[in-house]
Amino acid sequence: MHLGGSFALGPWRVRRTGCGAMQLAGDGVFGPPRDRDEALKVLRAVAQTEIVCVQNLFNMADQRSRDVLAECTARSIAFVPFCPLGLPGEGRRRLLTDPVLAAVAARLGATPVQVALAWLLGLAPNILLIPGTRTRAHLAENLAAADVRLDDAARAGLARRFPAARAAPIG
Repeated sequence: MHLGGSFALGPWRVRRTGCGAMQLAGDGVFGPPRDRDEALKVLRAVAQTEIVCVQNLFNMADQRSRDVLAECTARSIAFVPFCPLGLPGEGRRRLLTDPVLAAVAARLGATPVQVALAWLLGLAPNILLIPGTRTRAHLAENLAAADVRLDDAARAGLARRFPAARAAPIG
C-alpha cells in the first residue's frame, strides 16, 4: 500500500505520512522536556522534513509546553494538545470543577469542558483538538466548544486563575 503523497481535506492539503516525536515532551511522554534546548533542536530539524503535527501535554492548568506550541506556530506545524482537559483522574476533576472556570462557563451559557476547549482553540491558529469522547452527548458537547466565544472578561478571569494563561495568544 502506497502511503505517500497528499489529499484534500476541506481547504487544506494533508500529507499521508508524518514523523512521530512523542518523547519531545519529556520522560514518560508527560511534562516538560528533560532538555528543552535539545527538544527544540529536534523539533526544528524534524520541521525541515514533512512533520504535520506535534502532540504534547497541554491544557489550561498545565502549560509547560507553551514554548513548543510557539515554535510549532512559527513553523506552521499543527499542535495537538494531549489531555486537553487535564490528565485523567484528579487533575481533570480539579480543572473541570474549578469555580472560576465554572463561573465563566455559566455566564457564557456553556459547560466548563466547552470553555476549556474554546480557550485552547483561541490560543493559536494551528491548534487541533482531539478530546476524548465516550458518548454521543459528550461528542456533541465537545463539538459545541467551537462555537463558544470567550470575551475579554472571560479571558481576564481565566488568566487570573491560571497564571500561565496570561501570556498573549500565540501566532
